[in-house]
Amino acid sequence: MSLAYNELKKGMALDIENKPCILLEYSRSKKDRGAPVIKMRYKEIISGKVLTKSFSGYDIKIESAEIERVAATFMYSDQDNYYFMNQTSYEQITLNAEILSDNIKFLVDQLKIDLLYYENNPISIELPNSVEMKVVSTDHAVKGDTTQGATKKAVLETGLEINVPLFIVNEDTVKIDTRNSEYLGRL
Repeated sequence: MSLAYNELKKGMALDIENKPCILLEYSRSKKDRGAPVIKMRYKEIISGKVLTKSFSGYDIKIESAEIERVAATFMYSDQDNYYFMNQTSYEQITLNAEILSDNIKFLVDQLKIDLLYYENNPISIELPNSVEMKVVSTDHAVKGDTTQGATKKAVLETGLEINVPLFIVNEDTVKIDTRNSEYLGRL
């Protein structure tokens, strides 16, 4: 389905150069006598790349992509594959590490995610904005290291390494932002 410039919205699924993408932001400008120019910043779902592209003219149509979101739960992983269960049909879906890329570091048992399907094939996952993980290893705070905003490194159960406040100790459960890998709080 073709979309006109005025139908674009942030977060919309688009088909750009036969690749499914999510529109992150866009702007429209028009000079006095010239044709309008649309500048779009979008993320290719399959590769994860964030790109910028400009379209010019009155008659340019942008295609919407049919991306289906299916609620699923992460079950387990082996060497190269990650297994999810569709929450409605209880079907097991297998994705390889290549498809998941950086999302792997946030996958903990029983994490509820959205599987993204394009042309009836699973192409990626959408994580919740935050996940809860256990701290596996961190150094002890040293007296005198208490300047404002002091942090230390901590390794979480998935191997993800983040900065945490000095009061965090091993076995604490912490909340992590999946968009930027930052510490949000202790639970």
